[in-house]
Amino acid sequence: MGFCFHGVGIGEITSGHARMSGSQFFTRLIGRSAEGREIVARTNFDPATPPANLTLLIGGQHGDEPATVRLLEEFCGMFRGTEPVAIVAPANPDGLVARSRYNARGVDLNRNCGFNWHAESEEPPGSAPWSEPESCVLRDFIVAQRPAKIVSLHWALAELDADGQQSTALAQAVWSVLTEEQRAPYRLRVTELGRGQRRLEETYSLCPGSLGQWCGYGLQYPDGSQPAMITLELPHDPLATSRPEVLDDVHLPFVHAWWARDAEGYMRAARPAVRAMLLAACRFPSSS
Repeated sequence: MGFCFHGVGIGEITSGHARMSGSQFFTRLIGRSAEGREIVARTNFDPATPPANLTLLIGGQHGDEPATVRLLEEFCGMFRGTEPVAIVAPANPDGLVARSRYNARGVDLNRNCGFNWHAESEEPPGSAPWSEPESCVLRDFIVAQRPAKIVSLHWALAELDADGQQSTALAQAVWSVLTEEQRAPYRLRVTELGRGQRRLEETYSLCPGSLGQWCGYGLQYPDGSQPAMITLELPHDPLATSRPEVLDDVHLPFVHAWWARDAEGYMRAARPAVRAMLLAACRFPSSS
């Protein structure tokens, strides 16, 4: 059974609004990290009245994944649509500054959410579900704004992963906009009808307490709806001609070395496909 949350307020405008090359985005403080750094949301709407068919884009939940933050910052600057969009990046500002996967208290925020949380997780999950301020900020923003679609960017499993049967159509729509060349470094993972429980069993042991599982399986809005939730794992090699079924153990050191050597080169290679997928997600008409 899903957990049903009701309205939670969000913070005040911190830096007014900025006119980008497309939509007008407002930057608002929605909370603070363990070390007191601001966590902000950029929205092209007034969050006092959450809009229908809102798309939430999240980056930097792991602080050692700077490409996810850069790509969303760029997307904010180029987005020209009228569809409602909210962007939270970085979601772990302390980790980003420290270049660490974890927050300042040594917790993996993507193992700290309140669905299928395990104290014995291989990655440090915190003392309890929602024990970390950054996790609570993101949770409360989602509960307050009730996004119909959520896309969380991570690095670098090279896949588009949909959690929950309600997320399959969104993932397939996002996948469909890619060219064959753009698809090559990725794989698509969705929940097949009638196999949701098997899909859960396959993912539980890998990512207990993850944001994707909470949003895709555990979260239910007061009207009974659930958000479509996909995790966009950037490729370790966006120039690869195929995505192996099992990634090499050195895929993460490989992409970190590439980033340290030539971050702009990585961005050039990854940007077109990521931008196409994000635009498709924002334009997708959610049934809810």
